[in-house]
Amino acid sequence: MIASLYADYVQNLKAALDDLFERPDRYQTFDLHVELAMGAALMVYETKRQKGRTDTIAYARTPKGNVQVSPELAQQSLLSFLTMQDHIALTGEPMISLNENYPHAVTSFEHRARGAPLTNSMKMIFVGVNDAEDAGQYVEITGEPTAIVTTRPHHSKTLWEWK
Repeated sequence: MIASLYADYVQNLKAALDDLFERPDRYQTFDLHVELAMGAALMVYETKRQKGRTDTIAYARTPKGNVQVSPELAQQSLLSFLTMQDHIALTGEPMISLNENYPHAVTSFEHRARGAPLTNSMKMIFVGVNDAEDAGQYVEITGEPTAIVTTRPHHSKTLWEWK
């Protein structure tokens, strides 16, 4: 079984997030929620605009509890993850434990640009890998081949590419 690689998709997602971070006023509404797991560390970043008001929070989950971090640090961490060499995605069915040797990002992003008639949304779980060989090793380690996306575009009840 060969995992689908998401380098192109993640590159487009990064461009969309760069635009959101640099020019948030271009968007009528947006809702971004990212949980970035790297080793035993977890960082959560949320930003949402509705009815003209924007709320943002970022925090790291530590053994002692949640610690607030700057949104800029969270954005940098997310963009660093997205610039990794390659990515694969999990199907969410079955849900598997995250492997601490690989960074993971649970990403939910919904937005509507000013003047756009429709909202775009995506919700995916990405795994950072070095290349196709590394992706194959990840699949082997999971022991659950159906947990890895092998056909694109991926759409299920819980996770989907842009729609």
